[in-house]
Amino acid sequence: MPILPHHSSHDGARWHEIVLLRRRLVSLKAQTRLLRHELARKYNPDQPRVPAGNAGGGQWTSGGGGDPTLTGTDWIGDLGTALSSALSFGDVVADTSGEESWAFYQDATRPDGSLAERAVVNRDGSTIQSEFAEPGKPSDWDERHTVTLPEGGKTTFETADRTQTIREGGPDGEIVSRSTWTERGPEREATVQEARNPSRPNGPALAETTINSALTLFNWLSARNKLDGLQAVAGFNAGDYAPSADAIDLSFVGQLREDEVDRACPRFPEVRSRTDAAVDAVGPRSDYRSPAEFGTAVHTNLKSQVENLGDPSFRAERSYLKSYYEGPRDEAPYGSPNSLRIDVYEQRNNGIVCVYDIKTGKAGLSPARAAEIAGTVYKRFLGVRRIIVTEVRPRR
Repeated sequence: MPILPHHSSHDGARWHEIVLLRRRLVSLKAQTRLLRHELARKYNPDQPRVPAGNAGGGQWTSGGGGDPTLTGTDWIGDLGTALSSALSFGDVVADTSGEESWAFYQDATRPDGSLAERAVVNRDGSTIQSEFAEPGKPSDWDERHTVTLPEGGKTTFETADRTQTIREGGPDGEIVSRSTWTERGPEREATVQEARNPSRPNGPALAETTINSALTLFNWLSARNKLDGLQAVAGFNAGDYAPSADAIDLSFVGQLREDEVDRACPRFPEVRSRTDAAVDAVGPRSDYRSPAEFGTAVHTNLKSQVENLGDPSFRAERSYLKSYYEGPRDEAPYGSPNSLRIDVYEQRNNGIVCVYDIKTGKAGLSPARAAEIAGTVYKRFLGVRRIIVTEVRPRR
């Protein structure tokens, strides 16, 4: 299977080379950061030096009688040993199927086996540099993900417990959003300027960069649902902007325990269970001519299960017009032009709409589609204040 469908072999080879270069760059950045950490830890401006006029004058010394001095060569060697022993970089894991949104990733672990860093290169050329706090050590954050888009926009997502801070431009950038995940979904911190609204003088709209970065991260985290035993979610707040605006107020993207998702979206376990039941009902994948045909069968069965309940707040396979000004706020005929089909949704009476995107293949929920889902739900559902998007895959 070609790496990028609809591209020539020359384009595919060129893209592959670009991705490899990006991966190497991410890895070098990680190692450079570690080098800086080691330098900061080892350098002490008050450390005594050998007095001038003596052998090795001006070099650092421990100050203890008889202790050997640390020469420049020894310093480099010692630092290199410390750096190599600090983290162990694992093998690069590549998607050989060509079906995942990510192309490569590489983990770095500490001597105790805990995950320290992860570098991800996606097929669209974006990268994710993830850092994880050392267990038992004080830190301002538990994990930190910096997403760099192909065009260069960079956003960092810092999570401490269940509070997420979003920074523009990287780990030291300006704070554009801070929210805490609650039983009602993400609650915003009122004093922080939210990541929404208009274009900036010298670059793309801040909201566009932030949302694309967030949903790039969400796509990667969703691919890790089974492996990490957690559930990736993307939380949007309706905000105060006009429904015709293009920007979306994104508040939170990260992985939660399943019971945390359940409290905000009570029918999440049911959707997961019904998805598994649909897979069992339609028979083995080998009976179908293609993965797409199998996926259609699963969606059809799931729709029948949900629609037979007759619950107007719990629906499946419903189509809605994307544009706010086209028609009333109601459903469009299935498959209508300029419409978006939502796999399963749960509309709660507290203004929360939970959207469950059902996936039976390897391909995940793309950033563009996730943003489109959130935007369409806000424009088409009366009284919605929060939108929570999560991906559901069969467990077998």
